[in-house]
Amino acid sequence: MSQSHKIDARLATRVIGDLRKHGIDFDGLLKEVGLQRADVLDPDNRVPYAAVLALVERAATTLGDACYGLRLGAAHDARGSGMLGFLMLNSPTLFDALSNAQRYFRVLGEGEDIEVERMGPHVTLRFREADDALRGMRHGTEYMAAIIVRACRDMTRKHVSPVRSEFIHGRPNGRFAYGDYLGCPVRFDAEWNALVYDTDTMHMPVIGADSALLKVLERACRNILGPAPTRQDIVHDVRELMIDGIAKGTVNLDDIASVMNMSSKTLERRLAEKGTSFSALLDDVRSGLAKSYLGDTDLRLDQIAYLTGYSAPAVLVRAFKRWTGTTPMQFRAKHR
Repeated sequence: MSQSHKIDARLATRVIGDLRKHGIDFDGLLKEVGLQRADVLDPDNRVPYAAVLALVERAATTLGDACYGLRLGAAHDARGSGMLGFLMLNSPTLFDALSNAQRYFRVLGEGEDIEVERMGPHVTLRFREADDALRGMRHGTEYMAAIIVRACRDMTRKHVSPVRSEFIHGRPNGRFAYGDYLGCPVRFDAEWNALVYDTDTMHMPVIGADSALLKVLERACRNILGPAPTRQDIVHDVRELMIDGIAKGTVNLDDIASVMNMSSKTLERRLAEKGTSFSALLDDVRSGLAKSYLGDTDLRLDQIAYLTGYSAPAVLVRAFKRWTGTTPMQFRAKHR
């Protein structure tokens, strides 16, 4: 079982809550997939994605529930999806919400490839596990499909459904109530899992979205990047890649050097020629983002930690004290 990709424990915590509700002793199941009770006490803990998918499959078998993934996903309110749900709920339209899901999925963790494509009369959200060996695990896939369909209904407050859904796994034996959960025909043995929506549906507004908040977030990123240079500027390019990396949940020297088609040592040398370093630029980007979020928004500290690429609020607090000599909340109070 691959342990390389990590995701937050939100889904695992949800599964444990469901097992507890049914009176099932779950410690044995956790042990089978390589998890412990302490791993799933906090939904923001990072745990192996493969272990979470295996837990969903074992829970379905233990409960004898052939529609387990569908049922679990359809029962979940989008407001409980952490930072990713927050971003989607403040997007102006469903298309924007799905696009933000693609861009910011790694706020939750790694392990899933997501693509949004607009073609002709349809918009398609495709998703599949990054690890080939994990593809085709039915309940985890159907959970994700059902939670997205439910989220689209929550955001529009209308019973919208895809035109069709597609799954990598084969058609399961027996009859399953896909229509009850997804409201559309289903195709199997596909190359990607997918939800296909009418373009008109994707134009529907997200009810209650805070457009001003999204503008603040976008403006914060532009402020950090500064004005577009008139000629190639390695510092600007690195800062831009850092912003993108923070949004995806990972920033490191080797990856950015690779994107820029140079070795890590060459990148470090060229930054030194500009009087800076990779770590100093990353500190500056994170510091600027954090100050913008604190001064211009009401985001909670845990949300700001996610948006600036930190694993926990306490890590952000320590870094912020190093940058400014004060705490984030003291900074917010002073600059309001």
